[in-house]
Amino acid sequence: MIDYHVHERHSRDAATARIPEYIVVAEARGVSEIAFTTHLITVGADVDISIREEELPEYIGEIRAAQEGTNVRLLAGLEVDYFPGEERHLESILRGHDFDFILGSTHYINGVDIGSQTQAGGYFADRPIREAADEYYKVWKRAIESGLFDVMAHPDYWRKYLHFYGKTALWGDYGSTVYDALEAAADHGVGIEVNTAGERAGTGHFYPLQEFLVAAHETGVKNVTVGSDSHTAGTLGYKLDEATRMLRDAGFTTMSTFKNRRSSQTPIEQMLKRTH
Repeated sequence: MIDYHVHERHSRDAATARIPEYIVVAEARGVSEIAFTTHLITVGADVDISIREEELPEYIGEIRAAQEGTNVRLLAGLEVDYFPGEERHLESILRGHDFDFILGSTHYINGVDIGSQTQAGGYFADRPIREAADEYYKVWKRAIESGLFDVMAHPDYWRKYLHFYGKTALWGDYGSTVYDALEAAADHGVGIEVNTAGERAGTGHFYPLQEFLVAAHETGVKNVTVGSDSHTAGTLGYKLDEATRMLRDAGFTTMSTFKNRRSSQTPIEQMLKRTH
């Protein structure tokens, strides 16, 4: 089992989470690999939960030092919020440090925090879900085309608070722009993740829907990862066996692992055997 979306204390919304605690839980649960992906947010209302740029050497150093005391493979990564216009700034940060893995996220769409219970209502109000999804995937596509990211996190994050407004999104509601975005991911070698936090958020599903994974596979996306989006050690590895089976059922035969931002492939069936 590998978990490629894990937050520790440098993400201020995971302030109590410590690397040694994650290692203890990983060893107990059979999680063989952890990619720490603390938040990096350079602009906007959520900069307060981000790691500070001056803390990056300390953060990476803590991960490398912890590796010496465990057989669990530890990766130094980030979850980076994408904002149009921030590309050069982000590129300079990422190039300046020794990272293994970079997740890209689109939490804000044209100034709206779609991960906010209150703001999400305005994002979806007075228009079809398909139109809102098209707006999301236009920004998601730009993030892919930036060349900054290895994998895009929670690919249909926009669903997070739909259920608060009595709405449910089916694959037919995802619009047409999602196909353009997936083609961009295939063309640029950018991967997608299955993120199990969607279920914990109350959506009733992981991110993304199964049909999204099928479309990604048919479009030619090669790199796929799974992640719990843990902000505490207690959820490390959460239902990642189910997430892995979703990838297999969508047609994927391998899962990606990373080192120094280069991907390698491991057979999914081999990973599933390890979880039993």
